[in-house]
Amino acid sequence: MSLFSTLRSTLSPDIGIDLGTANTVAYAHAHGMIVSEPSVVAYDEEAQIVALGHAAKVLDGRAPAGIRVVHPLRGGTISDFRGAQALIKATVERALAGRCWVAPRVVASVPGCATDIECKAVEAAVRAAGPRSTVFVPQGVAAAIGAGLDITEPRAQMVVDIGGGTTEIAVLALTGVVALESIKVGGDTFDAAIMNRLRAQRFLIGPLTAERLKIERGYAGRPLGRGPLRVSGTDVAAAAPRSRDVPEELVGEAMVEGIRHIAQAIVSVLEELPPDLSADLLDSGISLTGGGALIPGLASELGQLTNVPTMVAPEPMLCVAKGAGEILATPSLLERLRPTTDRVTRWYQSLRIGMRESYSR
Repeated sequence: MSLFSTLRSTLSPDIGIDLGTANTVAYAHAHGMIVSEPSVVAYDEEAQIVALGHAAKVLDGRAPAGIRVVHPLRGGTISDFRGAQALIKATVERALAGRCWVAPRVVASVPGCATDIECKAVEAAVRAAGPRSTVFVPQGVAAAIGAGLDITEPRAQMVVDIGGGTTEIAVLALTGVVALESIKVGGDTFDAAIMNRLRAQRFLIGPLTAERLKIERGYAGRPLGRGPLRVSGTDVAAAAPRSRDVPEELVGEAMVEGIRHIAQAIVSVLEELPPDLSADLLDSGISLTGGGALIPGLASELGQLTNVPTMVAPEPMLCVAKGAGEILATPSLLERLRPTTDRVTRWYQSLRIGMRESYSR
């Protein structure tokens, strides 16, 4: 690294941002992860923001009168522009804490299922934070790089990033995108399924309790043999607060459908690949990233359902932000992945069409 580059990274690091449905993470190549906050915002009665990140998440489901808790991203896209903008700005400011204010360069990821309007909202929210320059890359590509995959190789490699709102599936080779798929299934899907399963038994729980059940008793495949987890909620029959033990089997059964949807999406991508590239994946396998990758037994279950070896990437929850940060640190990679149009969804479409046409000849 040159003296100038070292000085610049000290004053203002180049930042990779994963603007996720569940968490917003910032990563700098020279500093590692520098910010990780829940993507949650709290407003007061006058629509003023009173809390962000962890401070807002603890209010979710238990906020006092006059406080409204909002998740500004749903399904990987912005549902509350003002909240998302405040969250990104706070993330950038925290990343620059203790350094002279020199506007950073930013690479931000965008989910493949985002519409043109939704992508524009992400762009506007990130640029409102005041970066020197901003580049947007597909979330699946950033996840692959963050997982340590060498996407410059001719051998095809697949990454499946299971986030809070979406699952991104990408197959890459020769620094190009061979296939991309994005579905609105993720950690939030599992939380909702757990809540619905208990609601069917006339017991109501909030999103934070559902998330806790997913983390502490969730699994794919066979139960792990853990004892039930005691949680509190509302007993509908008694119309009163109660506690009850929730067996891990109930949690696992609630998650089955979401896991099946992810497996079906992976199989759909595999079926569209040319035979030679599909054969590559028997050696390179599938790398799981995102918070969903931490579900016990998921890698093994997806491997069985897709017939492709599947493994969990190191530090899966940081892969997207890390990959975005690594792209900035590699000029040749940045230039290759830089969108040729300011409309990210159009870029996605051109990549899909161009790669498929080249392989069909």
